Amino acid sequence: MIYLDLALRGGAITLLLLLALLLWRAPISLEGRLSVAALAVSETAFLIITTAQPLDLHPALQSNLTLIASFTPAAITWLIVTIFLDAPGHRWPWLVASLATSIALFTHETFPSLFSLFLPMSVALYGALLILSLRKRRDDLVDCRCRARPGFAAAIASLALLLTAGQATSFLQEDSLALALLQAGGTLVVALNFAVWLLRPDAYRWPGETSSEAPNRLPVQDDFADPALIAGIQSAMSAGIWREEGLTIGALARKLAVPEHRVRRAINQGLGFRNFSSFINRARIQAACAALTDPTQMNATVLEIAYEVGFASVGPFNRAFRAEIGHSPTEYRRTAQADTFTDSEKSPPIAVNLH
Repeated sequence: MIYLDLALRGGAITLLLLLALLLWRAPISLEGRLSVAALAVSETAFLIITTAQPLDLHPALQSNLTLIASFTPAAITWLIVTIFLDAPGHRWPWLVASLATSIALFTHETFPSLFSLFLPMSVALYGALLILSLRKRRDDLVDCRCRARPGFAAAIASLALLLTAGQATSFLQEDSLALALLQAGGTLVVALNFAVWLLRPDAYRWPGETSSEAPNRLPVQDDFADPALIAGIQSAMSAGIWREEGLTIGALARKLAVPEHRVRRAINQGLGFRNFSSFINRARIQAACAALTDPTQMNATVLEIAYEVGFASVGPFNRAFRAEIGHSPTEYRRTAQADTFTDSEKSPPIAVNLH
C-alpha cells in the first residue's frame, strides 16, 4: 500500500507540473498562468511531505517544502477566483483569507498541537469558495466556464473539505495510510479530469481571462449566427429594460420569448460580454454619466441617480461606476463640472459694437 501511495503521488506530481508547463505557453492571462503554476508547485511540495512513509529528506529541504506546501490554500483560492471572478477588485478579500489560512497551516505543520486553529479556517475557506462558485453561476455568460464551474469548484473544494473534516472527526488520522491514499488519489483524479477537460483538441477551453481580453469583455464573433436575437436584445436595451432593478438573464429571456441559453450565448459571443451584470451595468453607467453631467440634474444626489438607473443602493453603484470609469461618481461629476467651467473661461468674449 505504501508503494501505491508513492505511485499515486508520483503520477499526480507529474501531471500537475506538466499541466502548468503546457498552460504557461498558452495565450491566457499572466495571472491565469501564475495561478496554475503556484498550485502545481505548492501541491507538489504538499504531496512530497505527506507521504505515508516519511521520506528521508535533508532538514533544510524538509523545512522549505513545508513552507511551500503551506501556500496550497492560497494557491487553490487564487486559481478559483482568477477563473471565476472577473473583477480583480472582488478577489482581494478571498486572497487575504486564504493567506491567513496558509499561515495557520504552516503554524500547524511547525506546531502540530495548533491543529484546532487551522481546521476551522480551512473548512470555512473551502466551503465559502464552493458556495461562491455555485452562487455566481447564473451571472456567467462564458459557456465553457459556466458548465465547468460547478464540477471544478466542487471537486477542489469538496476534496479539501473531505480531508479536513475527516481529520476533524478522527475518521482519518493525520498519520494514517488512509489519509495519505486519499490525498494522493484525490489530487490525481482532480488534476487528471481538469487536464482532460482543458486540453481537449477540439476547442480552446481555458475558462478564465485570455491575454488579449479586457477584464469583462471578449472579442465579438462577427460570424455569430443569430443576428435577429442580437437585434432584439439591443432593442430591449434601447427601450430601457436595464432600468429594472434586479434584472436577471432569465427575466430578459422571458421578455424576449427566447430560451435563456440562447440569450446567454448571444450576449457572450455576439456582443462580447463575459457576465450578465457587466452587460447591464454598461448601459446603466452610461446613463449615470449623462445624468451626472446634465446641468438640469446638478442638484440630484448620487443616490438618486443610482436609483434612477436601476441600482438598489449606492454601494454597488459606486463599485460598478469605478470599475467602468475609473473614478467614483462624485469624482466624475466634480471633474466634469471643472472642465465645463474651464471651457467657459476659455470662450472668446462677445464682441461689442462701440459705434
